[in-house]
Amino acid sequence: MFAFDQARMSRAAAMAAIVALAMGGTIAAAQQPSAPPMTAHVRHAPQGDPLMGVLWHLKASLNLNTSQQAQWDAAVAQGKNARQQGKALRQGVKSALDTELAKDQPDLSAVAGAADTARAQGQQLRSTVRDAWLAVYTGLAPDQKAMVRDALRDRASQMEQRRAVHSRS
Repeated sequence: MFAFDQARMSRAAAMAAIVALAMGGTIAAAQQPSAPPMTAHVRHAPQGDPLMGVLWHLKASLNLNTSQQAQWDAAVAQGKNARQQGKALRQGVKSALDTELAKDQPDLSAVAGAADTARAQGQQLRSTVRDAWLAVYTGLAPDQKAMVRDALRDRASQMEQRRAVHSRS
């Protein structure tokens, strides 16, 4: 009886590890922010995309005209939409996992397939949001683009300094 229980426990632990690995990458990838939170009191830049972060930091300095502001608003709306869709994708993967784990013999390949599909759709959402922010940049005047370029250079320089400090450790 001990051998049977031990084998059953080993299979359960292996299955839990497989599910954790499959879900870990999907959830982490799907949780990458595609746009900043859009509440009135939040004024910080999003993490991840350097261009989007720089644009958010420079928004007040850029003095956007009406057309540029319309592109900005469209990019913000695209980001909000992508966040909502990303949340739905993550919930779908969680539902697939919960459904399979409720079975005596879960089909982990079904969960992995759902996770892969969600990951691909999430990447498409991120690309769409990135393209919207690239359109904002494209619509800027040359002096505004120069401000963005200088901020990106400063950011790259700061990152290089951090890498140098960390590589010496």
